[in-house]
Amino acid sequence: MTIEQIASLIHPRRHETQWHRHPTCQLYWVRRGMIMVETGQAQYALTLGSVGWFPPDWGHGAWISADSECHSLHLDSLLCAGLPASPCVRAADHFLLLLLERVRLAHEQAPGEPYLAHLLTLMIDEIERAAELPLQLPLPTDRRARQVAEWLLARPESAIHQDALAQQSGLSSRTLSRLFSQQTGLSFSQWRQQARLIHALGHLLQGEAVAQVAGRCGYENVSAFIAAFRSRFALTPGQFQARQMR
Repeated sequence: MTIEQIASLIHPRRHETQWHRHPTCQLYWVRRGMIMVETGQAQYALTLGSVGWFPPDWGHGAWISADSECHSLHLDSLLCAGLPASPCVRAADHFLLLLLERVRLAHEQAPGEPYLAHLLTLMIDEIERAAELPLQLPLPTDRRARQVAEWLLARPESAIHQDALAQQSGLSSRTLSRLFSQQTGLSFSQWRQQARLIHALGHLLQGEAVAQVAGRCGYENVSAFIAAFRSRFALTPGQFQARQMR
């Protein structure tokens, strides 16, 4: 079991990594800010308190939603067997974050020692046991539904009705609903809300006021935004912002 590479990354908001793939498994963990990773099937939001897992040969690109500092860990395929076959975002408690840091330091100081192999085995066990976080946004595969999804991702503040979105993509509203339900596992309204809430995370991490973020995400009523955020992430936007800033 070996580590192929560990990289420490510091990027400003809006930095992008072009679409690529590699034969290694990859783990991301964030120390500050937020990274969005997109595969052909979904988008994944990575913030402090999470670890992103991406199997080998899984094409993806990334961009920075808030000024960020993170680590990227590439592992050989032997270590990938114990982890999911698809990308995911898992919870990273204080112990796992300390363990990841210890793995990084051990790789720098004594890459060939058995101690590092023991740490890696424990790390895999901890990630396997960690809960999956609601930081994934599945993307529809149908070309027309994907066009609607991309339009909304670029304009999360838009209040345009589902009927108008369907019409501009050559679909009926009923067909659009069916495609989203079948291909993302979410109803159209659930998907739209999830997209808005994930978009909100980056603005909260930039220190913007909750009311301003609500408007950026298409919520005219701040209370409705707070209720939706708390329902999804078990924190209010203010609590999330304070925890991440701290």
